[in-house]
Amino acid sequence: MRRFFSALVLALFAATAIAVPAQAHAELKSSNPASGATLDAPPKQVELTFSDVVSLPDGDAITITGPDGAKWPVSQAQAVDRTITAVVDGATVHAGAHTVAWRAQADDGDVVSGTFTFTVALTATSSATAPPPASVTMSAPVTNAAPSTTPASSGGVPAWVWIVLVLVVLAGAVLLVRRRKA
Repeated sequence: MRRFFSALVLALFAATAIAVPAQAHAELKSSNPASGATLDAPPKQVELTFSDVVSLPDGDAITITGPDGAKWPVSQAQAVDRTITAVVDGATVHAGAHTVAWRAQADDGDVVSGTFTFTVALTATSSATAPPPASVTMSAPVTNAAPSTTPASSGGVPAWVWIVLVLVVLAGAVLLVRRRKA
């Protein structure tokens, strides 16, 4: 009986150790432009930094939608280690809140996604159709207020919960059989 419980406890720890790290997903840690930032001119590029290594998913990794609902042209998206960058091509920019929708493929193959906003406050000296001059920098503090990182294949209950449940049911069945024999 002791051997059985020792084996059960060892199997439980092994299953938990294997299953729990697999549930971790890359999370968006920072962005440039920062979530909630106010810019005097449209950004030249978007940079997303994640908590883990990511790659580009199938489809668009980054889309930017203006306050009028028009999408900005974004090109040359690339993923290097924990960072995805994309070039913002010249677009007709309107003052107001702009939404960045992003998607990234985590190292475990799951696709994570989310959105954040930044505001463009066009000044009299900035152009509404061209990216800002090279001297403009976006060094605002890079923070992200609760990005949405919902896995595309979120099936509800994590796998490790099912493993623990199966092990508990098996242990109960074995104890019941042994008790009836005695």
